[in-house]
Amino acid sequence: MGELHAWDALTPASGSAFRAGWTIGAGIETVLAPNWTFKFEYLYMDLGSAHLFDIVPGIPETVSFRDNIFRIGINYRFWGPEPVRPLVTK
Repeated sequence: MGELHAWDALTPASGSAFRAGWTIGAGIETVLAPNWTFKFEYLYMDLGSAHLFDIVPGIPETVSFRDNIFRIGINYRFWGPEPVRPLVTK
């Protein structure tokens, strides 16, 4: 979900609309050291299009939003690694 804002640079026309859309993505995370991990993520987002304003009366101006998002990061775990607990069998 997101809000689209748009304006025309040549005229004072502008508008906004709240849109529900969809996102799909994938990522991978790997351990670098006991408290450090590295991650890479990809997201594709589509909020569709919306009629936001009319520059010329009767001729709608629509705006669409689609985006490819790439994220990389390094994470640090402050509370240390989880202790390894032995399996207890009865």
